[in-house]
Amino acid sequence: MPDSPDNKNPRMRNIDPRKLAILIELMKEAEGKPMDKLLPLIMNTNKKLQDQNLNFSKDESELMMEILTKNMSPKDKAQFEMLRKMMSNRK
Repeated sequence: MPDSPDNKNPRMRNIDPRKLAILIELMKEAEGKPMDKLLPLIMNTNKKLQDQNLNFSKDESELMMEILTKNMSPKDKAQFEMLRKMMSNRK
């Protein structure tokens, strides 16, 4: 597992190793990407989870969003949250 500050997050310790590998891969792919490039990455991550008959719990999803948005501007965070809510309403 790569050594990054996020990996030391206590909330990551109890995540299934398969989910954790996918989450870490997403973190690497998302690093430095603008907000508009994150949604396709998240959709791809969800596909990978489905392919392995996995899904993130609510807490794991919140952790993922926290990690992805931690370096965003307040404006980008608000926009990202709006898009996320729109996507979750489509389910």
